[in-house]
Amino acid sequence: MKLASKLSTAVRSSVDRRHFLSLIGAATAALGLPRRGHAAAHDEWDLIVVGGGNAGLPAALFAAQRGARVLIIEAAGILGGTLHLSSGQMSAAGTQLQKSKGIKDSPQSHYDDVMRISKNTADPDLVHLAVFNAAETFDWLMDRGLDVYPHHPITGTTHEPYSHARYAWGQQQGRSILRILETQLQPEIDSGRVALALSTEVTDLLQDENGTVTGVVSRNLDGEVSRHGGHNVLLTCGGYASNPEMFEELEGAKDYADVSYEYSQGAGITLGLAAGGYVRGGEHHLPLFGGIMMDDNYPSRMIANARHFPPNRPPWEILVDVDGKRFLREDIPSHDAYEHALLDLPEERCWVVFDDAIRKQAPKLVAGGFGGPFDLDEAFDTPFPAFFRADSLAGLAKAARIHPRGLEKTVASYNKGQQSGKDALGRKHMPLPIAKPPYYAIQLQSWLLTTYAGLAVDKQLRVIRADKTPIEGLYAAGELLGTGAFMGRSYCGGMMVTPALTLGRLLGQSMLKFPT
Repeated sequence: MKLASKLSTAVRSSVDRRHFLSLIGAATAALGLPRRGHAAAHDEWDLIVVGGGNAGLPAALFAAQRGARVLIIEAAGILGGTLHLSSGQMSAAGTQLQKSKGIKDSPQSHYDDVMRISKNTADPDLVHLAVFNAAETFDWLMDRGLDVYPHHPITGTTHEPYSHARYAWGQQQGRSILRILETQLQPEIDSGRVALALSTEVTDLLQDENGTVTGVVSRNLDGEVSRHGGHNVLLTCGGYASNPEMFEELEGAKDYADVSYEYSQGAGITLGLAAGGYVRGGEHHLPLFGGIMMDDNYPSRMIANARHFPPNRPPWEILVDVDGKRFLREDIPSHDAYEHALLDLPEERCWVVFDDAIRKQAPKLVAGGFGGPFDLDEAFDTPFPAFFRADSLAGLAKAARIHPRGLEKTVASYNKGQQSGKDALGRKHMPLPIAKPPYYAIQLQSWLLTTYAGLAVDKQLRVIRADKTPIEGLYAAGELLGTGAFMGRSYCGGMMVTPALTLGRLLGQSMLKFPT
């Protein structure tokens, strides 16, 4: 089967993510795990959790174990949120796993690493709260069967490494975590302490004359509207990665790739703002590098990702911007350098350029596609607009919409440096010149899985107004707080899933107050 046919089939099969989630829901029900639940309108709850994912499930679980009556309202037809799609990577310091392998580590070291990697742009209070309580969360999961890889923990993969090996995840990725949360939650559902309202959206927050949040208004797929009263309302309904309009408004950049969870629509942002809160962190926007898109109708489906981490695959090609100029020493061993360089390019876009000799001799540039195996040779014969081939550099530049003279000058300069061993940008790995036609270019686009802006909260995770006063009765956790809160303008391993789980646990276990 030709590549175009393969990818079209893969994309068609993945477009309807509601169908994908319904299949998971059916399998969940068959296993007897929580899927459906009913909650009476007008009931009073000790805790209403809006969003049943990374942060919401542990909050509900630990609150119920304290005897609280909990209602989980989830827009999808199943629990789990992004755990269905996430790699589930976690980081925690001082864990039993580390101690069993003789690794000496501390939460303070973890905190220092996050602030170092983020260049002190992460929120110090939230990072401190997350990492100083992460080990208990991780140990709790391990004690209940988390199936981490035998060689874990590690210091990192391709982003900036930690100073100690504290990075680990389950062999079933995010579902390793979800399986444990569902299993632990089931007795609370059976007992009636936890009720579920699935396929239901929260459309408004109820507030009294003082602004205190006292409940929610929800609507299900049948159009039925319900009002629920709650002593505490916790927003854990994720980010806005599948809402391109909100993405551009909050981060000042376009959302180019359609790769995120369908229900990441920014509902929590909308609810929090309407209640008087504010949003922060969008200035930390930092794209991922190397996305190859199916078309220019953004956000587009991603068909593959170019390998760009030099320690794993040293570069043979060059990278150029729209002016045909190199903007990065391609063999720099840092994802962070790649991502920050991409951030400064027009439309966060670049091109990887090479010739026929490199195409035939270099290790695979695109090792695999999002829809399965990827054949780069076939890709240049497809109608996908990211792949270009021409018999001259000028012709290649015209096809790829790159400045022709700029590209010709850049290739000539690179070839001169390759021959002399003295590259203008200091690059050392230069196996071949770019001199044998036909010439090739692949358009690479930024992409993101998570979102950087989020609701502002205080140290107690209460949603706050612009004047820093808390909105009583309203809390938030998880990705809704923004990637920027926990990683700043950077990527720190395990600092999305672990803080979400940890802060959810802390809220349910001790931070939320229930009537006696």
